[in-house]
Amino acid sequence: MKNIFLSVVVVTTLIAAGIGGTFAGFVDTEISEGNFYQAGISDLLVDGRNDPIGPTLQYVHGAPCKSVDFWIDVFNWGDCQGGTVYLHFMDVVSEEMGTKPHVDPATGLLEDWVYDATTVYGMGIPDGYRPAVGDEPVGPGVWSSEPEKIAEVGDGYVGQEYIPPNDPRCLGEDYASGISEHLDVVVEVCDDGADGILDNADDDGDGAISAIERAAHQWVIIPSLSGKLVDIESLKKPLGFLETQHMGWIHIDVHLQQIEAIPWPDQQTMYWPTDSLQGDKATWTMMFELIADP
Repeated sequence: MKNIFLSVVVVTTLIAAGIGGTFAGFVDTEISEGNFYQAGISDLLVDGRNDPIGPTLQYVHGAPCKSVDFWIDVFNWGDCQGGTVYLHFMDVVSEEMGTKPHVDPATGLLEDWVYDATTVYGMGIPDGYRPAVGDEPVGPGVWSSEPEKIAEVGDGYVGQEYIPPNDPRCLGEDYASGISEHLDVVVEVCDDGADGILDNADDDGDGAISAIERAAHQWVIIPSLSGKLVDIESLKKPLGFLETQHMGWIHIDVHLQQIEAIPWPDQQTMYWPTDSLQGDKATWTMMFELIADP
């Protein structure tokens, strides 16, 4: 009993002296300042431009069985970690223009002329044409030339062959709605290594793709964006992944198909239904979109 009493006295004394309780160790404090989170910037340039881009495909000399090449560059000028580029063909419309361009020898100016079958002008303009005034009608009942009119409704000569009025092989007034059905479009992208990443094929940096540069790189066709113009007007389709601060190239080939042959004795008139497309015009909108990689 005496020993227990002494032990209690010792512990009490130590506590009273401040020796008991929690003992502190070393402390080192670090401060992290300036923490933040900022949303990245996604910026797609098409042919080096932001909206409004304007037209990237323009051609006025289309003829059957002739392909026209268009080259479009896309650049990811954002700071996100790259993104997928999409292309959407929209608002496909076929129009009957009804006019044709002609350089007036007297003035040297490019002017539009329209056929009216009556007025006679000189200065190199064929008989039966007059200047277009800018409000010429479009659509059914308007023709840009005699061959087109004959191919649509007949009653005229193609070569040495007379096409009767309303011949069953005539395509009918007006066939302007058919030109987009005969425009074959192929879209392909530069994708070296076929890894789904868009690549820059402009090796010399001149802003254009030469035949040598085209042959030096791999090109991948986008099947969902290749076919008749009227058929590829659908939802947006992916072209590939475009890394940040990188350029990719898109090649669009447009080919006007020849309307099926009709077996005439005279070879000159064998393809006369194709004449129904003369002067007709197809217009469309292309939307390019960059979606940053999530």
